[in-house]
Amino acid sequence: MDFFEQQDQAHRQTRKLLFLFLLAVIAIVITVNVSLALIWSWGFGGAHGSVAPAYPRGFFLVNTFVTLLFIAGGTLFETWRLRDGGDAVAKMAGGRLVMPSSTDARERRLLNIVEEMALASGIACPRVYILDNEDAINAFAAGYHQNEAVVAVTQGTLSRLSRDELQGVIGHEFSHILNGDMRMN
Repeated sequence: MDFFEQQDQAHRQTRKLLFLFLLAVIAIVITVNVSLALIWSWGFGGAHGSVAPAYPRGFFLVNTFVTLLFIAGGTLFETWRLRDGGDAVAKMAGGRLVMPSSTDARERRLLNIVEEMALASGIACPRVYILDNEDAINAFAAGYHQNEAVVAVTQGTLSRLSRDELQGVIGHEFSHILNGDMRMN
Protein backbone atom coordinates (compact mmCIF):
# COMPACT_ATOMS: atom_id res chain seq x y z
CA MET A 1 0.00 0.00 0.00
CA ASP A 2 1.47 3.36 -0.97
CA PHE A 3 1.12 6.72 0.77
CA PHE A 4 -1.85 7.90 -1.30
CA GLU A 5 -3.78 4.68 -0.68
CA GLN A 6 -3.17 5.11 3.05
CA GLN A 7 -4.29 8.71 2.83
CA ASP A 8 -7.49 7.69 1.05
CA GLN A 9 -8.08 5.01 3.65
CA ALA A 10 -7.63 7.59 6.44
CA HIS A 11 -10.16 9.90 4.76
CA ARG A 12 -12.64 7.02 4.51
CA GLN A 13 -12.10 6.27 8.19
CA THR A 14 -12.76 9.92 9.02
CA ARG A 15 -16.03 9.88 7.08
CA LYS A 16 -16.95 6.64 8.84
CA LEU A 17 -16.27 8.21 12.27
CA LEU A 18 -18.36 11.26 11.41
CA PHE A 19 -21.20 8.99 10.31
CA LEU A 20 -20.90 7.00 13.56
CA PHE A 21 -20.96 10.27 15.53
CA LEU A 22 -24.17 11.23 13.75
CA LEU A 23 -25.62 7.80 14.54
CA ALA A 24 -24.63 8.27 18.19
CA VAL A 25 -26.46 11.61 18.32
CA ILE A 26 -29.54 10.00 16.76
CA ALA A 27 -29.31 7.13 19.27
CA ILE A 28 -29.13 9.62 22.15
CA VAL A 29 -32.19 11.46 20.86
CA ILE A 30 -34.14 8.20 20.47
CA THR A 31 -33.07 6.98 23.92
CA VAL A 32 -34.12 10.23 25.57
CA ASN A 33 -37.48 10.17 23.79
CA VAL A 34 -38.17 6.54 24.68
CA SER A 35 -37.10 7.08 28.30
CA LEU A 36 -39.27 10.16 28.71
CA ALA A 37 -42.19 8.43 27.00
CA LEU A 38 -41.93 5.53 29.45
CA ILE A 39 -41.67 7.90 32.40
CA TRP A 40 -44.68 9.84 31.10
CA SER A 41 -46.73 6.69 30.59
CA TRP A 42 -45.91 5.36 34.05
CA GLY A 43 -46.56 8.68 35.72
CA PHE A 44 -49.62 9.78 33.79
CA GLY A 45 -50.92 7.12 31.43
CA GLY A 46 -50.39 4.00 33.54
CA ALA A 47 -51.91 5.52 36.66
CA HIS A 48 -55.20 6.10 34.86
CA GLY A 49 -55.34 2.64 33.38
CA SER A 50 -55.23 3.75 29.76
CA VAL A 51 -53.45 1.48 27.30
CA ALA A 52 -51.84 4.23 25.24
CA PRO A 53 -51.03 7.38 27.17
CA ALA A 54 -51.84 10.69 25.58
CA TYR A 55 -48.67 12.70 25.23
CA PRO A 56 -48.83 16.47 25.26
CA ARG A 57 -48.75 18.15 21.89
CA GLY A 58 -45.19 18.40 20.59
CA PHE A 59 -43.86 16.04 23.30
CA PHE A 60 -41.34 14.25 21.10
CA LEU A 61 -40.40 17.39 19.19
CA VAL A 62 -39.64 19.29 22.39
CA ASN A 63 -37.65 16.33 23.79
CA THR A 64 -35.64 16.13 20.59
CA PHE A 65 -35.04 19.89 20.51
CA VAL A 66 -33.92 20.03 24.16
CA THR A 67 -31.62 17.02 23.71
CA LEU A 68 -30.03 18.55 20.60
CA LEU A 69 -29.74 21.86 22.46
CA PHE A 70 -27.79 20.11 25.24
CA ILE A 71 -25.50 18.42 22.72
CA ALA A 72 -24.95 21.69 20.82
CA GLY A 73 -24.45 23.57 24.08
CA GLY A 74 -21.82 21.09 25.23
CA THR A 75 -20.10 21.32 21.87
CA LEU A 76 -20.08 25.12 21.97
CA PHE A 77 -18.82 25.10 25.56
CA GLU A 78 -15.92 22.80 24.68
CA THR A 79 -15.17 24.84 21.55
CA TRP A 80 -15.07 27.97 23.70
CA ARG A 81 -12.78 26.24 26.23
CA LEU A 82 -10.45 25.29 23.40
CA ARG A 83 -10.55 28.71 21.72
CA ASP A 84 -6.80 29.07 22.26
CA GLY A 85 -6.30 26.01 20.09
CA GLY A 86 -3.38 23.71 20.73
CA ASP A 87 -2.10 25.72 23.67
CA ALA A 88 -5.37 25.13 25.53
CA VAL A 89 -5.25 21.38 24.81
CA ALA A 90 -1.63 21.09 25.93
CA LYS A 91 -2.31 23.03 29.14
CA MET A 92 -5.42 20.94 29.87
CA ALA A 93 -3.25 17.83 29.54
CA GLY A 94 -0.83 19.28 32.10
CA GLY A 95 1.76 20.51 29.62
CA ARG A 96 4.47 23.03 30.32
CA LEU A 97 5.62 25.32 27.52
CA VAL A 98 9.28 24.81 26.64
CA MET A 99 10.87 28.21 26.31
CA PRO A 100 13.14 28.74 23.29
CA SER A 101 15.80 29.96 25.71
CA SER A 102 15.83 26.67 27.66
CA THR A 103 19.30 25.43 28.58
CA ASP A 104 18.21 21.89 29.52
CA ALA A 105 19.97 19.48 27.13
CA ARG A 106 16.90 17.27 26.53
CA GLU A 107 14.64 20.26 25.98
CA ARG A 108 17.17 21.79 23.56
CA ARG A 109 17.33 18.51 21.63
CA LEU A 110 13.53 18.45 21.42
CA LEU A 111 13.34 22.07 20.29
CA ASN A 112 16.02 21.47 17.65
CA ILE A 113 14.15 18.45 16.26
CA VAL A 114 10.85 20.36 16.12
CA GLU A 115 12.58 23.30 14.39
CA GLU A 116 14.20 20.94 11.86
CA MET A 117 10.87 19.27 11.10
CA ALA A 118 9.12 22.62 10.73
CA LEU A 119 11.79 23.82 8.33
CA ALA A 120 11.65 20.59 6.32
CA SER A 121 7.84 20.67 6.11
CA GLY A 122 7.59 24.38 5.32
CA ILE A 123 5.31 25.39 8.18
CA ALA A 124 5.75 27.71 11.12
CA CYS A 125 7.54 26.12 14.05
CA PRO A 126 4.93 24.93 16.53
CA ARG A 127 5.20 25.71 20.22
CA VAL A 128 6.49 22.76 22.23
CA TYR A 129 5.08 21.45 25.49
CA ILE A 130 6.28 18.77 27.89
CA LEU A 131 3.95 16.75 30.08
CA ASP A 132 6.27 16.52 33.08
CA ASN A 133 4.12 14.11 35.11
CA GLU A 134 3.78 11.47 32.40
CA ASP A 135 6.38 8.69 32.33
CA ALA A 136 4.84 6.80 29.40
CA ILE A 137 6.14 7.33 25.88
CA ASN A 138 3.57 9.43 24.08
CA ALA A 139 3.09 12.65 22.14
CA PHE A 140 0.37 14.65 20.41
CA ALA A 141 -0.13 17.57 18.08
CA ALA A 142 -3.00 19.97 18.64
CA GLY A 143 -4.40 23.13 17.12
CA TYR A 144 -6.89 24.37 14.58
CA HIS A 145 -4.46 25.26 11.80
CA GLN A 146 -0.96 24.29 10.69
CA ASN A 147 0.55 27.60 11.65
CA GLU A 148 -1.06 27.63 15.11
CA ALA A 149 -0.14 24.09 16.11
CA VAL A 150 1.60 22.83 19.20
CA VAL A 151 3.49 19.61 19.76
CA ALA A 152 3.52 18.00 23.19
CA VAL A 153 5.62 15.10 24.41
CA THR A 154 5.62 13.27 27.69
CA GLN A 155 8.60 13.26 30.03
CA GLY A 156 8.96 9.55 29.27
CA THR A 157 9.34 10.31 25.57
CA LEU A 158 11.93 12.95 26.28
CA SER A 159 13.99 10.87 28.71
CA ARG A 160 13.78 7.39 27.16
CA LEU A 161 14.14 7.91 23.43
CA SER A 162 17.30 8.48 21.42
CA ARG A 163 17.50 11.46 19.10
CA ASP A 164 16.56 9.32 16.10
CA GLU A 165 13.58 7.80 17.91
CA LEU A 166 12.44 11.20 19.12
CA GLN A 167 12.76 12.50 15.58
CA GLY A 168 10.47 9.67 14.41
CA VAL A 169 7.87 10.56 17.04
CA ILE A 170 7.99 14.25 16.13
CA GLY A 171 7.80 13.37 12.43
CA HIS A 172 4.66 11.39 13.15
CA GLU A 173 3.13 14.37 14.97
CA PHE A 174 4.02 16.62 12.05
CA SER A 175 2.11 14.27 9.76
CA HIS A 176 -0.97 14.99 11.91
CA ILE A 177 -0.34 18.71 11.56
CA LEU A 178 0.16 18.57 7.79
CA ASN A 179 -2.85 16.31 7.14
CA GLY A 180 -5.27 18.39 9.22
CA ASP A 181 -5.95 15.58 11.68
CA MET A 182 -5.78 18.02 14.59
CA ARG A 183 -8.73 20.05 13.38
CA MET A 184 -10.88 16.95 13.15
CA ASN A 185 -9.96 15.86 16.66
